[in-house]
Amino acid sequence: MRALFVGLLVAGAAQSVSAESLHEQAQRWFGDGQPPAEVATLNPAEVTLGHQLFFDDRIGKDGTSCGSCHVYEKGGADGRATAIGAFARVGKRNTPTVVDITPQISMHWIGDRASLSDQAIRSLTAPPAYAHESVDDALAVVKSLPDLTQQFDALYDDGVTADNWGRALTAYQVSLVTESPFDRYLQGNHKALTPAQQQGLQTFIDTGCAACHSGRLLGGNSYQRFGLVEDYLPYTGSAYDAGRMALTGNPADDRVYKVPPIRHAVQTAPYFHDGSVDDIERAVWIMAKVQLGRDLADEQVASIVTFLQAATAPMPQAMKPPVLP
Repeated sequence: MRALFVGLLVAGAAQSVSAESLHEQAQRWFGDGQPPAEVATLNPAEVTLGHQLFFDDRIGKDGTSCGSCHVYEKGGADGRATAIGAFARVGKRNTPTVVDITPQISMHWIGDRASLSDQAIRSLTAPPAYAHESVDDALAVVKSLPDLTQQFDALYDDGVTADNWGRALTAYQVSLVTESPFDRYLQGNHKALTPAQQQGLQTFIDTGCAACHSGRLLGGNSYQRFGLVEDYLPYTGSAYDAGRMALTGNPADDRVYKVPPIRHAVQTAPYFHDGSVDDIERAVWIMAKVQLGRDLADEQVASIVTFLQAATAPMPQAMKPPVLP
């Protein structure tokens, strides 16, 4: 893993000093600024059902829903250090946004959910989420609600099932796509970014951030050890967390996490897997220090944050609870 990371970092440095334009560098690292292809194939009725399920407070054991932890005003996250679910149970890790969530290699910080559908189904019995004793118990609640069963029956031959629950919630979350100034820049509009934002993009690439925070989402494509160059604990004040090792049992996965997408980072404080850092400038500096061995000056940090502001966009209206008849 370290060899792969160093190779990417070297590649990024080579690109940043080449004769290629900044726009060409950016497209190589981040793509063409287009939304995921699957957005165009979504079934609007399935998206509508998923939207309702996401916010429906009748399904969780105590009125908890997906919308309890993913809030429009908080950038699709919750603004807390770690999630608070059913019966005020405190989750172990920070809540990610559900806006611009695909494509990623997995869900959750340690990749213990294979897909959005897997996450949706397993949330039904997760203690920090819906907290039902079994998936069947949760589906029995759904089946008791005629307005929902009618929609399931209209969409799916087999009506209310775990797989169909996962399909509807996946469709809704995939539909939560935004277009940022950075997307428009990648699409070819060089004026979509101000000179300061373009300088921030160059700083982001030259510093080595793009080696991991690449692709449309600026991350979500790989796993990396947090503290690759230097231990992060003294900088964040965190408690020890084994990361993916808790899932895989492999010592090589100690403190390894999925690289988080940071497309909406300016809207989704606090930062890191445990929400241990509130300030985005501090988070950027720590990442450069412990992942890249770089001690960034204040103006370099500010430049990167200026770029991140251009990579975000207002939340889609569909991130708000639906207006039901």
